[in-house]
Amino acid sequence: MSDEGVDKCAVFLMALGENEAAEVLKQLSPKEVQKISTAMASMKSLTKEQISTVFDEFHQLAGEKTSVGSNSSDYIKKMLNQALGDDKAAGLIERILHGGDTSGIESLKWMDAVSIAELISNEHPQIIATILAHLEPDQCAGVLNALTERTRNDVILRIATLDGVQPLALRELNDVLTKLLMGSATTKKRIKG
Repeated sequence: MSDEGVDKCAVFLMALGENEAAEVLKQLSPKEVQKISTAMASMKSLTKEQISTVFDEFHQLAGEKTSVGSNSSDYIKKMLNQALGDDKAAGLIERILHGGDTSGIESLKWMDAVSIAELISNEHPQIIATILAHLEPDQCAGVLNALTERTRNDVILRIATLDGVQPLALRELNDVLTKLLMGSATTKKRIKG
């Protein structure tokens, strides 16, 4: 997202109101949330003209490119194929349309690398590799640095040869991660009293 796009998004969300903006932000990656929030914080005040300009542009773009009334599965497939190419999109399409909930994996994206490493360090290297393949590159690198050298080398080899994950296996991994995260949160609450 360009700086201009971030600024327009910030204006749009500020004009929407807190609840609606929060719902939009839930759909974004942690990095996008940080960029947009920083832009929002740097804006002193907005004029009606600024808001109107952004809303007019949004309205125009939404009118030109809307998928309302079409089959959302077809729209998603076409969009991802166009954006990523057929090969890369195939696995993602399968995961999105048939793989179900990935909230456990997604919640890791909000954690720091050391916490993730502590959480998954006792897992099998193939499991660790699969999890890291779903994280942002810089976050993945941080987790790898926090692992022991032996585990790190094994995981790197497995990431390099990872050929994709079946949707059912991804669902099961997500369920395990969700339980692991819930257990971690419960343990921290007990320790803190």
